[in-house]
Formats: sequence, C-alpha cells, structure tokens
Amino acid sequence: MYDVRNDVWEWDDDVYVMHGYQPGEVVPTTALFHQHKHEGDRDRVLRTFRHAMETGEPFNIYYRIRAKGTERRVVVVGEGDRGSDGHADKLVGYYLDLTPEFAAETAAAADAAVAAAARARDTIEQAKGILMLGYGLDPDAAFAMLKWWSRNRNVKVREIAERLIEVARAGQISHPGLRTLLDTLIHDITDGRPTGPSGTNDD
Repeated sequence: MYDVRNDVWEWDDDVYVMHGYQPGEVVPTTALFHQHKHEGDRDRVLRTFRHAMETGEPFNIYYRIRAKGTERRVVVVGEGDRGSDGHADKLVGYYLDLTPEFAAETAAAADAAVAAAARARDTIEQAKGILMLGYGLDPDAAFAMLKWWSRNRNVKVREIAERLIEVARAGQISHPGLRTLLDTLIHDITDGRPTGPSGTNDD
C-alpha cells in the first residue's frame, strides 16, 4: 500500500523478500522503490503509478526487480483509493512473483511440461493472448502468470486457459473502450495508415 499524500509505503513480508530484504529490515520509500526497478522498466513503472495516482484507475504492470544481484519478475495489480478531488489518496494492490516460473526446471519436469504444453498448445496460446492484451505482457510473462496461478491454486494450466477462453468467448472480459480501440487499430492497419511506434507501418 502507498499513502500518496504522506509519501508512506507499507510492504508485507513477501514484498520485502522480493526486494532482497528481511521483513522490517529497511523503511520502504519512494526512492528505494524506484532504485530496485530494472533500468529498462523504471520509466514505464513510474508512468503507470503516476497515472494511477492522478486518476485512481485500476492498473496492472509487469516489470523486473533488481534485488542484491538477482533479478525477480513480478506483476503488480492494484487501484487507487480516490479522495474528494478525484485523485488517489492511496494505491492498494498486490504482487505476483513470477520468478519461480522463469527458473530452470529439472530435465524430467521440463520434458513433462513440454509434453503437456504440446497437447494443449492451441488452448494455452489463446489464453496467453488474452493475458497479453489485458495486462500488457510479453508471451513468456503471460505463460509465467498462468503457471503462477496454477502453482498457487493447484489448478492445471490447461484448465485455467480453457476457462479464460470460455469467459472471453462469452464477452465477459470485453468493454466498449477496448472494442473501440481494436476497431480503430484494425481500421488503420487495413487502411494502410501508420501504426508502428516510429510512425511507419510495421512489416
């Protein structure tokens, strides 16, 4: 939790450990928070949190943490607690530590995972696409998120993927803003307009 007006952070024990500390070992500050961000993610994280503080809107972001010479991969999901002026007085949320899902597995576990993934490839790929769109993840991070929920809830990855697809097909995770954005993007692509980040069409 982050108290925006008083610039005070509260971390639970797991968040201390993610950042390479024992619980209560340091006083979490904004400077410390940004210090541990991977330099390639720092600006993006700052923009996301600043937007949440200004609007109170829900947010989710995937990024890397530098912790005593190691790198951890996390997703933060949260939202602002808005005051009377419409700005967020507090940011509240939770971390998902995806690092174990990126760690090397034993040969036997890797073989089993490959075999299982092959059998359910299409289903899992569709579910990854849903998470990539919803959370702004890359393919590896999306699959790591599926495995995180599988490990922590003792539910098979394929079952989670199938349920995600079922809900998506029913239109339960769509909203007008997303549909408008996709309509505009597809229109621009098919109309030959620039869509890439540099202002030119991507091949």
